Amino acid sequence: MRCPRCNAVIDNDTVFCGNCGAQIAPLQAPGATVAASVEDEETLRVSTNAVRNRQAAQPPVIQNFSPRPAPYVPTPDTPPQNRAPQARGRGGSPLATARSRVIIALALIVLVGGGLGLFVTLRNNGGSANLGANATGQIAFSDSSNGAPGHTDALTMSIQKLEAPPVGSQYDAWLVNDATEKIIALGSLTANGSTFSLSYAGDAKNGQAGTNLIGAGDKVEITLEQGSVNAPTGKILLSATFPPKAFIHIRHLLFSFPITPGKIGLLVGLLGQAQLLNTQAVLLQNASASHNTLAVQCASQSIIDIIEGAQGSAYQPLPTTCFSVNVGNAGDGFGMLGNSGYVLLASEHASLAATQSDATDNIRLNAGHVEVAMSNIKGWVSKIEQDALALRATPGSTTAIQEMVTLSDRVLHGVDTNGDGRVDPVPGESGAITGYDQGQLMATLQFVAGA
Repeated sequence: MRCPRCNAVIDNDTVFCGNCGAQIAPLQAPGATVAASVEDEETLRVSTNAVRNRQAAQPPVIQNFSPRPAPYVPTPDTPPQNRAPQARGRGGSPLATARSRVIIALALIVLVGGGLGLFVTLRNNGGSANLGANATGQIAFSDSSNGAPGHTDALTMSIQKLEAPPVGSQYDAWLVNDATEKIIALGSLTANGSTFSLSYAGDAKNGQAGTNLIGAGDKVEITLEQGSVNAPTGKILLSATFPPKAFIHIRHLLFSFPITPGKIGLLVGLLGQAQLLNTQAVLLQNASASHNTLAVQCASQSIIDIIEGAQGSAYQPLPTTCFSVNVGNAGDGFGMLGNSGYVLLASEHASLAATQSDATDNIRLNAGHVEVAMSNIKGWVSKIEQDALALRATPGSTTAIQEMVTLSDRVLHGVDTNGDGRVDPVPGESGAITGYDQGQLMATLQFVAGA
């Protein structure tokens, strides 16, 4: 049997064609029968024979009437903005809840710890940098009272507007030599109100010379430290650096000069010779008082040798007979006057320090005071030399001895000419001690913030 619409082969009892879906037989109630007509039987017979006689039957075309599936669309993790999210049930997993609590606790610890660390860092680093931002102060060099004079082995410093250090910390001072990497611990600063100060007495003991600080370092540093330390480890808050060009000549005055005996500084050598000159003048006065002509001659020659040095025209080594009257060689042979003596060279190097490109106002001011003192000393010593030469030739003429004693005291101590109770660095007053003090004032340093 064939479908009347698509001519597809179908079973005899087919109601609907399986190929095109056309209705073949009328719908009947269950149990109803329909008698086949003669025409239908003949049609079925012919169709059956035709199918059997065909060599290859073509497979029927079956159309699929199933609906096509909808494409997959992923569900978003978050609900749409116009739709409220579904409420979660309250009966979640206990393990998941505990894990969430641990994660939240760890996150809080990290946040709190990070904030605390940032606070400590700012306090110790950024905060400490501001402790000396507005501070001002200076360092003054001097001789230690425990050692021999003329060695600049002590210092004092005073700093204003320096903030108080954090609890458990202190300010320490250091003298640093960048070339040799040697460091001298100067001590901890002490507070007196808003001022911090320090006095370093040096390492001199029993009258011996201490370490000369002018030659020991290049700068002074103030650091913030905790506990006792042997070297600077904290942040540098303040520093004071020697101006390198000007300080070459300041060191020549106070520390070392290449051609002096023992390479001592020029003002140091001058101070020593002025002390010896004063001693020999007193010895001369005593010899005159005792009418010891040989002692007068010997003391006169000793004074000449101190003033002129070994290169002087009137220089003579003392004969052995002078030792018998307790007069010996007192000078170091370098001389106070002349083109290569202490007075002229000290004046020249004070001027050289003042004219360097990095010289400060303080250096220029006190260098001028040194030059004034050298000019005073030159005038007094020149008069003493003339008196000594005359006395050596005529030891019995003692009228000039008192003048020599007076002038030699001025050479060392200076003189108060205006009655104000002090010896000032002015013409006619300052001597070797004042000149040496002014040289040390040339070395005064000012603090600046940072390294």
